[in-house]
Amino acid sequence: MNMEQMEAFIFVALTGSFSKTADLLYLSQPTVSMRIKALETTMGCKLFQRTGHTISLTKEGDLFLPYAKNIMHMLQEGQQAIQRSQGDVEGELTISTVFVSAFYILPDLVQQFQQLYPKIKLTILTGHSHQVLDMVLNHEVSFGIARAVTHPQINRIQLMPDDMVLAIYPDHPFGFRHQVSIEEVARERLILFNRGSLDWKLINNAFSHFQLQNNVIMEADNIEVVKRMVKQRLGIAFLPRFAISKDLDEGELQEVDVLNLPQINRNFELIYLKDTPVHGIMRTFIDFLMQCKALQQ
Repeated sequence: MNMEQMEAFIFVALTGSFSKTADLLYLSQPTVSMRIKALETTMGCKLFQRTGHTISLTKEGDLFLPYAKNIMHMLQEGQQAIQRSQGDVEGELTISTVFVSAFYILPDLVQQFQQLYPKIKLTILTGHSHQVLDMVLNHEVSFGIARAVTHPQINRIQLMPDDMVLAIYPDHPFGFRHQVSIEEVARERLILFNRGSLDWKLINNAFSHFQLQNNVIMEADNIEVVKRMVKQRLGIAFLPRFAISKDLDEGELQEVDVLNLPQINRNFELIYLKDTPVHGIMRTFIDFLMQCKALQQ
């Protein structure tokens, strides 16, 4: 019995597939099969059973799985402890994230993380929240950063809040007021971002509730495009506060409160599979994010 066999066993148990395990471990499928067979020989029992195209754990395999995870956990924790004592944590971590986080949140976090752990290589994949969730569920990434996703197989850790706010250009008539009514907003030239998203549905429902027809003059699926159009005085837009925080600080955009509009708050969350043991570099990354969160509060 060795760690390579244990690793193959855990991944097959999690994915239910020899071929997917081979892809994830950068091995050939026969190599994965050989490792499982060698482990079964050592244990003196079958760990997996095949029913058609389905692979599942046997009773013995199901019994052994938590012990195998614990063995891998303890080994990696030991390796990580030694590396930490030497100031030399290294490895790879793959993360999927929504576009807003990739553009406006992660750059600063990654810079800080790599200053602390220069030998940890980060791979970052982007997508919409449902795509981020799928990558986590399919074992393509260790973590996802998404907004407002739920699934029985994932754990969620709140990272930071984000609100949708009305962004205007500095010399817009609204700029001299603390609040405006939703009726007034409905008469303005609106630039629409991300039609079909939950954010927009909530905003659109508010207009519908007051029987108002909004004046959408343009649509875009890119926040930077929408911001540029607002700065060009082509219209105003509802945008995530995180995406415009720098523009607000520099006075290039302004935020205006809208009466009768419900607060639209969808937190950024770190998501990962419940069955995934959090140790080693994964634990290092979570601890880092929690420290950053504590400093922001």
